Amino acid sequence: MDETVPSFGQVLGPLGLDVAPAGESSFEQLVAAYRSRLKPDGTGIVHINCMMTMSECRAALLAVGEMGLEPPWVSWACGEDGASVTRVHMLAALFVAEGMGAAAFGLNCRPELASALLAELAQYAQIPLFSCWDGTVLPYSYRPRPQDPDVIPCASSTAPCFLTRTIDVGEELECTPDLLEDIIQAEDDPVGAVKIAILEPDDVDIFAQHQYAVRKALCLWSDVPELLEGALRVYQGRAFYDGTGALGREELGRLSRKYGLIVL
Repeated sequence: MDETVPSFGQVLGPLGLDVAPAGESSFEQLVAAYRSRLKPDGTGIVHINCMMTMSECRAALLAVGEMGLEPPWVSWACGEDGASVTRVHMLAALFVAEGMGAAAFGLNCRPELASALLAELAQYAQIPLFSCWDGTVLPYSYRPRPQDPDVIPCASSTAPCFLTRTIDVGEELECTPDLLEDIIQAEDDPVGAVKIAILEPDDVDIFAQHQYAVRKALCLWSDVPELLEGALRVYQGRAFYDGTGALGREELGRLSRKYGLIVL
């Protein structure tokens, strides 16, 4: 991996905001807040620094991408257990950031902790890794490992998940007033994933309210590109699409590049 540390032109730090149920902000408010902090003609790579919540990290990544800036470097504050203070596991943070186009992924932690934690991430990472401490950015030397094409990493809002191309997605859930109870019940089923259908514009809002309850790999389904994109935008993890809908390859490719959607 390239061990060159770029000159950071702009740095985006935590806002101290979050989406429900941990906070009261909408996700679009977070994206707008980060967009307002960026200079569209700024030089150098953006460093999304010291992240602690998945919502802020994803909002910052989207803000950078939607302003047409170069892919950013992303780093997360974590403890010796490999999780942030909001209990986001660093593998989940890596899978989300990598899927959304981050150029590199790092950890804000003491040097004596960074080596072991980065070694764990290096088993799966396909982008450069680094650590940050006391204002110093240190690249981590490793060679990406060949990944099993039949075991695909994704993530909930807090934890890493792994799926196969033949995964059983179980019964499709619709976005009714009972969605939260349906998700909780689906989490107890032996199948490997939760599948949620987005059929109407209001479904996106209902899903946004309850997406935090998903702990398994999440399959999002819709035949309408705009609805699928709306759900992908508010999901604070990395979802997959099982290929059973009628969406075209070009549209799915765009959603994959922007939101890290995994297409089976």
